Amino acid sequence: GKELSGHIEIRQLVGVGAMGRVYRAFQKGIDRDVAVKILHRELSANQQLVTRFHREAKVASRLLHPNVVSVHLVGQLQDGAMYIVMEYLDGLSLQSALAASGGAFDLPRALHAALQLCDATGEAHATGVVHRDLKPENVMLVRRGNDNDFVKVLDFGVARLLDESGITASGGLLGTPAFMHPEQALGERSLNHRVDVWAVGAVMFRLLSGRDVHPAPNEYQRLLRATTTPAEHLASVAPYVPRAVCEVVDRALAFDQNLRWDSARRMRSALRSAHAYDPLS
Repeated sequence: GKELSGHIEIRQLVGVGAMGRVYRAFQKGIDRDVAVKILHRELSANQQLVTRFHREAKVASRLLHPNVVSVHLVGQLQDGAMYIVMEYLDGLSLQSALAASGGAFDLPRALHAALQLCDATGEAHATGVVHRDLKPENVMLVRRGNDNDFVKVLDFGVARLLDESGITASGGLLGTPAFMHPEQALGERSLNHRVDVWAVGAVMFRLLSGRDVHPAPNEYQRLLRATTTPAEHLASVAPYVPRAVCEVVDRALAFDQNLRWDSARRMRSALRSAHAYDPLS
């Protein structure tokens, strides 16, 4: 029932996370549903988290792309809690969709999602943004027209603008181990867009094989493997996948960042070619 900015009516709690709560709301005048993400009140005194919250709004609002969630405005409640108003997405996270599909997608569905993810990531890189935390939980699948798997990339809270120094504290480690490339796992500060190329490769590895690049019993072992062990070739765990597609994913997951695709857009182009010219049988 509470109204924000005089025209956004909070209607329903739809999710709670470590940093905040997400509500479904209604924007009067425009007559549309929106999502409102509110930082937990007790965290609003933490300047680093507030900076991350503002960064999410700033970065996402600068990305005008169909496969990136739209941010409408940012504000602050009377009790000091920060909030972001963004596009409301009615769908499943990629993580939930994978679970519902038995852990992996068939080839056409996986490539459909991956091409869109490359497109969104490529647009981010073209505007000087590195996401740094691409993973199935931060990708939503929504319905657009006849497409039930239309991709929306979320959560730019740990993104970095290439023309900025970043906000990671010295020695800090941001990201998710299962989708963290070797340099990021080592805590290196000088990161470029190839961090996201590796993560897209890791998401594709999960989509096509049903397993992580570095399976391990705990996060410490996962990080250790990420910093010491090259990724397995996709063909060794997903033999049904065409060789040309496997080669695209393997290059994205190269241990040496200089051997990876130099842009998400080039990776997308290679995926389209691989799917078009390599027979599925």
